[in-house]
Amino acid sequence: MQNFVRTGLALILVCTATCLMASTAAIGFAVSAGSFQVNAHAAQGTATLFEGSVIETGKTPSQIRLEDGTQLRLASDSRAQVYRSRVVLEKGSGQLESSSSYPIESRSLRVFSTAPDTIARVRVGDQGKVLVATVRGSVRVANSTGLAVANLTTGLSMAFDPAVGTSAAAKLAGCLYEREGSDFIFDAATKTAHGLKGADLARETGKNVQITGIEDPATHVIAVTGWKPLSGGQCAKFAKAAKESGVEAAVKSVGVTGGAVAAGAAAAGVAGAAGAGIGAAATVAVVGGVAAATTVGGLAASGTFGGSGTQTNTHPPTSR
Repeated sequence: MQNFVRTGLALILVCTATCLMASTAAIGFAVSAGSFQVNAHAAQGTATLFEGSVIETGKTPSQIRLEDGTQLRLASDSRAQVYRSRVVLEKGSGQLESSSSYPIESRSLRVFSTAPDTIARVRVGDQGKVLVATVRGSVRVANSTGLAVANLTTGLSMAFDPAVGTSAAAKLAGCLYEREGSDFIFDAATKTAHGLKGADLARETGKNVQITGIEDPATHVIAVTGWKPLSGGQCAKFAKAAKESGVEAAVKSVGVTGGAVAAGAAAAGVAGAAGAGIGAAATVAVVGGVAAATTVGGLAASGTFGGSGTQTNTHPPTSR
């Protein structure tokens, strides 16, 4: 009996030690040309990062490199909490420099790359808004439930307001198409497809329209309550390709040709201005409880990161 107890205690001690080692294992390091803080403690030059470490930059930006090769930067006057699987941006701006699906989270939104060698910037804006800009490659922006609310390619930037809530009416503008017996709209501004239901939608297939409706929070299918025709784009060709081969194939073969549709929707007042603090914008889509707006000068407003944005220090820290 005593041997059994001793063995049990030994196993508990081994498990406890293993768990403690796992919880305190370094996940990467941060490096800066100036001073910064990690978990409210001053750091100079370099600092080791652990699961949940909080980094806050001062007047100089900081670079972060994780053990799995993920790279990101924090602009000056920024704060983020770093984990193995994600970084949570709480203040300022962050820049993702990775081909992995490692996301930047901010105010219930998740931003992650969808192409190799992507560089994307995320900024915490005023009045609860988040600005996302793609410097290179492509990114997807998802809401708290994982629903894609926008896809951004090189040079594009959008402002997002996740505070409009799921009770807000869905408002989209783009090409209506049918696929496997179901109706969809490919939103011209956010470059995302969303399921629709409603009487007489079939006769609008192949047309550019602006729709409003009530979104089912469980399925994200939008029950259309009204629509109006919009001009521009090559919707008939796009709808045919989407029906035969899927929306991704349609985007590749026909292209995203809804610029005139998005502009028409904004002019028609799909929603109001995105608000001050993250650049001039006109809201052109509301879906998944998130308002999305194209922005002007979004890249310039995303913060100062230092360097070229692609250089990385690959050496581990030697201090702290």
